[in-house]
Amino acid sequence: MLHRALLIALLLTLGLLGGCANFGHRPLPNEISETRREIVLEALGQVGRPYRYGGTTPDGFDCSGLARYVYGQSGVGLPRSTSEQHAFGKTVPLKQAQPGDLLFYRFGRGRGVDHVAIYLGEGKAVHAPVNGRKVMVARVDDPSWTKRFVDVVRVIP
Repeated sequence: MLHRALLIALLLTLGLLGGCANFGHRPLPNEISETRREIVLEALGQVGRPYRYGGTTPDGFDCSGLARYVYGQSGVGLPRSTSEQHAFGKTVPLKQAQPGDLLFYRFGRGRGVDHVAIYLGEGKAVHAPVNGRKVMVARVDDPSWTKRFVDVVRVIP
Protein backbone atom coordinates (compact mmCIF):
# COMPACT_ATOMS: atom_id res chain seq x y z
CA MET A 1 0.00 0.00 0.00
CA LEU A 2 2.86 2.37 0.82
CA HIS A 3 4.45 1.57 -2.56
CA ARG A 4 1.21 2.52 -4.34
CA ALA A 5 0.96 5.78 -2.36
CA LEU A 6 4.54 6.66 -3.33
CA LEU A 7 3.76 6.00 -7.00
CA ILE A 8 0.70 8.23 -6.86
CA ALA A 9 2.77 10.96 -5.18
CA LEU A 10 5.41 10.58 -7.92
CA LEU A 11 2.77 10.89 -10.64
CA LEU A 12 1.32 14.01 -9.03
CA THR A 13 4.80 15.49 -8.62
CA LEU A 14 5.64 14.81 -12.25
CA GLY A 15 2.37 16.45 -13.22
CA LEU A 16 3.18 19.55 -11.19
CA LEU A 17 6.76 19.74 -12.43
CA GLY A 18 5.55 19.08 -15.93
CA GLY A 19 3.39 22.16 -15.86
CA CYS A 20 6.38 24.25 -14.80
CA ALA A 21 8.69 22.72 -17.38
CA ASN A 22 6.14 22.47 -20.18
CA PHE A 23 6.22 18.68 -19.71
CA GLY A 24 2.49 18.63 -20.36
CA HIS A 25 1.70 15.63 -18.16
CA ARG A 26 -1.99 15.31 -17.41
CA PRO A 27 -3.80 12.92 -15.09
CA LEU A 28 -4.60 9.54 -16.60
CA PRO A 29 -7.98 9.43 -18.30
CA ASN A 30 -10.70 7.77 -16.25
CA GLU A 31 -11.64 5.43 -19.10
CA ILE A 32 -8.43 3.38 -18.99
CA SER A 33 -8.53 0.08 -17.12
CA GLU A 34 -7.13 -0.37 -13.64
CA THR A 35 -4.43 -2.67 -15.05
CA ARG A 36 -3.31 -0.01 -17.54
CA ARG A 37 -3.30 2.58 -14.76
CA GLU A 38 -1.14 0.29 -12.59
CA ILE A 39 1.29 -0.29 -15.48
CA VAL A 40 1.71 3.45 -16.07
CA LEU A 41 2.18 4.20 -12.37
CA GLU A 42 4.67 1.35 -11.98
CA ALA A 43 6.60 2.48 -15.07
CA LEU A 44 6.81 6.02 -13.70
CA GLY A 45 7.96 4.57 -10.39
CA GLN A 46 11.03 3.13 -12.13
CA VAL A 47 12.19 6.45 -13.61
CA GLY A 48 15.72 7.15 -12.42
CA ARG A 49 16.69 3.48 -11.98
CA PRO A 50 20.01 2.57 -13.61
CA TYR A 51 20.35 0.87 -16.98
CA ARG A 52 21.96 -2.54 -16.79
CA TYR A 53 22.32 -4.86 -19.80
CA GLY A 54 20.28 -7.98 -19.03
CA GLY A 55 18.82 -6.28 -15.96
CA THR A 56 15.36 -7.29 -14.78
CA THR A 57 15.08 -5.66 -11.35
CA PRO A 58 15.04 -2.15 -9.88
CA ASP A 59 18.77 -2.60 -9.24
CA GLY A 60 19.16 -2.18 -13.02
CA PHE A 61 17.00 -2.66 -16.13
CA ASP A 62 17.47 -3.12 -19.81
CA CYS A 63 14.49 -2.15 -21.96
CA SER A 64 12.75 -5.54 -22.12
CA GLY A 65 13.59 -6.27 -18.48
CA LEU A 66 11.85 -3.03 -17.52
CA ALA A 67 8.75 -3.89 -19.55
CA ARG A 68 8.61 -7.40 -18.13
CA TYR A 69 9.07 -6.16 -14.55
CA VAL A 70 6.46 -3.40 -14.84
CA TYR A 71 3.86 -5.69 -16.40
CA GLY A 72 4.65 -8.40 -13.84
CA GLN A 73 3.99 -5.99 -10.96
CA SER A 74 0.48 -5.63 -12.41
CA GLY A 75 0.01 -9.39 -12.68
CA VAL A 76 0.63 -9.61 -16.43
CA GLY A 77 3.34 -11.99 -17.63
CA LEU A 78 5.55 -10.94 -20.53
CA PRO A 79 8.30 -12.92 -22.24
CA ARG A 80 11.87 -11.80 -21.52
CA SER A 81 13.31 -10.60 -24.83
CA THR A 82 12.28 -7.62 -26.93
CA SER A 83 11.57 -9.80 -29.97
CA GLU A 84 9.43 -12.21 -27.90
CA GLN A 85 7.52 -9.27 -26.40
CA HIS A 86 6.97 -7.86 -29.89
CA ALA A 87 5.34 -11.13 -30.98
CA PHE A 88 3.31 -11.49 -27.77
CA GLY A 89 0.40 -9.12 -28.31
CA LYS A 90 -1.68 -7.52 -31.05
CA THR A 91 -0.25 -4.80 -33.30
CA VAL A 92 -2.25 -1.55 -33.38
CA PRO A 93 -1.65 1.77 -35.18
CA LEU A 94 0.31 4.42 -33.26
CA LYS A 95 -2.70 6.74 -33.38
CA GLN A 96 -4.62 4.14 -31.36
CA ALA A 97 -1.91 3.64 -28.71
CA GLN A 98 -3.23 3.60 -25.17
CA PRO A 99 -1.37 4.06 -21.89
CA GLY A 100 0.36 0.79 -21.07
CA ASP A 101 0.86 -0.35 -24.68
CA LEU A 102 4.36 -1.36 -25.76
CA LEU A 103 6.21 0.67 -28.39
CA PHE A 104 8.89 -1.09 -30.45
CA TYR A 105 11.89 0.37 -32.23
CA ARG A 106 14.80 -0.67 -34.41
CA PHE A 107 18.00 1.17 -33.52
CA GLY A 108 20.44 -1.44 -34.84
CA ARG A 109 21.04 -2.63 -38.38
CA GLY A 110 19.09 -5.87 -38.05
CA ARG A 111 15.64 -6.55 -39.41
CA GLY A 112 13.88 -7.11 -36.09
CA VAL A 113 13.10 -4.91 -33.14
CA ASP A 114 15.76 -4.15 -30.55
CA HIS A 115 14.13 -1.65 -28.19
CA VAL A 116 10.85 -1.45 -26.28
CA ALA A 117 9.22 1.36 -24.32
CA ILE A 118 6.01 1.60 -22.30
CA TYR A 119 3.56 4.18 -23.61
CA LEU A 120 2.27 6.60 -20.97
CA GLY A 121 -0.15 8.55 -23.14
CA GLU A 122 0.13 12.19 -24.21
CA GLY A 123 2.97 11.27 -26.59
CA LYS A 124 5.35 10.07 -23.88
CA ALA A 125 6.92 6.72 -22.97
CA VAL A 126 9.14 5.25 -20.27
CA HIS A 127 12.18 3.29 -21.36
CA ALA A 128 15.59 2.05 -20.23
CA PRO A 129 17.88 3.67 -22.82
CA VAL A 130 21.53 2.54 -22.83
CA ASN A 131 24.45 1.81 -20.54
CA GLY A 132 25.38 4.85 -18.46
CA ARG A 133 21.86 6.30 -18.55
CA LYS A 134 18.84 5.86 -16.32
CA VAL A 135 15.24 4.83 -16.92
CA MET A 136 13.57 7.94 -18.28
CA VAL A 137 10.48 9.49 -19.83
CA ALA A 138 10.89 10.41 -23.50
CA ARG A 139 8.70 12.02 -26.13
CA VAL A 140 7.75 9.56 -28.86
CA ASP A 141 7.58 12.32 -31.47
CA ASP A 142 11.29 13.08 -31.07
CA PRO A 143 12.89 12.67 -34.54
CA SER A 144 15.45 10.16 -33.27
CA TRP A 145 12.54 7.96 -32.14
CA THR A 146 10.13 8.46 -35.04
CA LYS A 147 12.60 7.36 -37.70
CA ARG A 148 13.26 4.12 -35.77
CA PHE A 149 9.65 3.35 -34.81
CA VAL A 150 8.37 -0.11 -35.80
CA ASP A 151 4.97 -0.51 -34.18
CA VAL A 152 2.71 -0.60 -31.13
CA VAL A 153 1.81 -3.87 -29.48
CA ARG A 154 -1.21 -4.17 -27.21
CA VAL A 155 -0.99 -6.84 -24.55
CA ILE A 156 -3.83 -5.56 -22.32
CA PRO A 157 -7.19 -5.58 -24.15
